[in-house]
Amino acid sequence: MNPEDQKKAWSDTIARDDTPDAQREAWPRDASRGPAGRPSRMPLAAVVALGLAGLGLVWIIAVTFVQWRAQAAAQETLRLNEEAQRQAQIQAEQMQREALARQAQLQLEQQRQDEARVRALAEQQRAAEAAQRATLDAFERKEQAWNRFYHVPPHCAAAATMECTNRYIRARRAFEEKYARGEL
Repeated sequence: MNPEDQKKAWSDTIARDDTPDAQREAWPRDASRGPAGRPSRMPLAAVVALGLAGLGLVWIIAVTFVQWRAQAAAQETLRLNEEAQRQAQIQAEQMQREALARQAQLQLEQQRQDEARVRALAEQQRAAEAAQRATLDAFERKEQAWNRFYHVPPHCAAAATMECTNRYIRARRAFEEKYARGEL
C-alpha cells in the first residue's frame, strides 16, 4: 500500500499531520511539567487531604466490615441458642413422656401385684374355709358314727354311776381304735 492510500485509510478515524511541528506536538508531554514546561506540583494540603480521605475511607470500610461480622456472629449465636433451646425443649418433653410411661408401667405393675395379693388372700380364705368345713364334716361324721356305735343303756340314762362312766370310757376307746383303722 502506498503512503497516499495509507493516509486515506486513516483519514476517517484519525487526522494526521505529518509536519515536523505537528510531530513535535504529538509527543506526549512530561506529566511532571506544566504547560510552560515547568515541573507541576500538587499542593501539599491536597496530598494530605487525599491521604486522609483515603485513610478515612479505609477506616469506614474496616468499621463497616467489623460491624457486619459482629452482626453476623450475633445472628449465628442467636440461631444456635434458639436451636439449643428447641433441642432442650424436645429432650425435656421426651423425658417427660418417658417418665409418664414409666409411672404408668409402675402403676400397672403395682395393680397386678395388688390383684395377685387379693387372689392369694381369697384363695387362702377359701382353703381355710374348705379345711374348716372338712374338719366340721369329719367331726360330724365321727359323731354320727359314735351315735351309731354307742347307745346309752337305759339304767345309765337315769343315773350317772361309776360303772356307767367306765363303760362309756371303754366304749369310746374301742370306737376311737376302730374309727382310726377305718372300720366304721
